[in-house]
Amino acid sequence: MRKEGVVHWKKISGYHRRSLAETAMYRFKQLLAEKISLRKYNAQVGEVMAYVSTINN
Repeated sequence: MRKEGVVHWKKISGYHRRSLAETAMYRFKQLLAEKISLRKYNAQVGEVMAYVSTINN
């Protein structure tokens, strides 16, 4: 890393993609903070998918 530099390391390690994914998940969690109201897991999955669909449209 010292020889090639941080920018090169970020490219070969996929750091930027990971950072973008983590930022997207943070934003998603902030939008849904304490808003999942259903108790059963399958119902929660459906509820989250509905939120995702809304965000993507």
